[in-house]
Amino acid sequence: MSLFGIAWRNIRQRLLTSGLTALSLALGVALVVATLVIGNVVTEAFKSGSGLGYNMIVGAKGSPLQLVLNSVYLVSKPIENVAWSFYEEFLPADARPDGVAGRFAGSVQTAVPICMGDYFRSYRVVGTNAAYFDRLSFGGGGASGLARWWASLLGQSAGVTAPRPFQFADGRNFRDDEYFGGVLGSEVASRLGLRVGDPFSPTHGADDGLVHDPFTVTGILARTDTPVDRGVYVNMEGFYLQEGHAKPIDGAPVVAPAPPAEGVATPLPREQREVTAILVETASMPGLPAELTAMGLKTAINEGRDGQAAEPIREISVLLGLFVRPLELLLLLVTVLVVIVSAIGILVSMVGSSLERSRDVAVMRALGASRRHVLATVLIEAVILALGGGLAGWALGHLLVAAIGPLITTNAGVSATLVSSSPTELLLVPFLIVLAVLAGLMPALAAYRTDVAKWLG
Repeated sequence: MSLFGIAWRNIRQRLLTSGLTALSLALGVALVVATLVIGNVVTEAFKSGSGLGYNMIVGAKGSPLQLVLNSVYLVSKPIENVAWSFYEEFLPADARPDGVAGRFAGSVQTAVPICMGDYFRSYRVVGTNAAYFDRLSFGGGGASGLARWWASLLGQSAGVTAPRPFQFADGRNFRDDEYFGGVLGSEVASRLGLRVGDPFSPTHGADDGLVHDPFTVTGILARTDTPVDRGVYVNMEGFYLQEGHAKPIDGAPVVAPAPPAEGVATPLPREQREVTAILVETASMPGLPAELTAMGLKTAINEGRDGQAAEPIREISVLLGLFVRPLELLLLLVTVLVVIVSAIGILVSMVGSSLERSRDVAVMRALGASRRHVLATVLIEAVILALGGGLAGWALGHLLVAAIGPLITTNAGVSATLVSSSPTELLLVPFLIVLAVLAGLMPALAAYRTDVAKWLG
């Protein structure tokens, strides 16, 4: 019989003990895998927001990080709204009713307004215009964790993905004159089963809020692996016409009229309009980099009293440095401790069983097995336990992530699925095998030194 066969027979003879040892190892590995995957998903989700076709967000005075989280990642609450007239300061002359360029227009390549506050089945509704998908882009946020890890093994650079225009998996972008048209992110359409032409009615302020007039799906975005996938985007003209969205005038609330049956509606007056934020792509001045333009524009906006400007990449770097990276170090420490405890479990199991099989080892020696064969058999047994428990734990960890994925999406705004991964987990099972060999050395040496005469006398 081969050494592997002997080791497998020993495991089957102590099936209960071996099974409990492998189970404890699997549970520990599952915890480690789930922790690593969720941590990596959160980090990659935030990094993906750094390449959404704009380098500045303008909104009401308050926390710049909250402004970024709400506008880019569709989490947290909006700070406040800013006046429509302030948004017009970013527009060129041909886009303003007075034909005069706004005071910030010279530093702006693209300015896209967004309005927030509504939901559709737990997904955030964003009121905007056609420029969101026609003029902005996505990408540039860097390759995924696995791509970077694989590239590092090959001695290559994963690089930064080039900005790409939005593509539609089905349908098209809504036009500015389609007041009640809407576009769905890929995740929204997939989870809710909506298709082009289907109606949907957002709710005001929460899922159980006032039900608004229906919009019609004109397009479904192709997957971008960015926060855009989790958004419901509607024409802001129709957004303004919903009850509770018009700005009060002279302290008296104004109720916007419902759209007529034929779908033709009168736009909301400028005086009653507000925007939650403005997504700005700064222009490159002649002879100057775009970053320098952004710096000057940010200073000019923040020195005023109308709003504030925040740079998404800078704010997310602060967030990662203050919260995510320390959490990753803590998770790494937990990972090491769990793996060590698992290795100790293998050690305890095999030390206990070594006393039970001393006579078996003596018989093997008497039948001609060398000390090296005995040593190798015990080590192979430890490796089988580690490999079986490790692989089972790896699968269980991913099943756990898939099970709690909807809860993570609801509370953290990031998507975690069965196929979510972390580059670190690829090293976990080999590391467990090494630890199993180390843990099996003590019982293996005990078997190596078994006194044949004592047990067969």
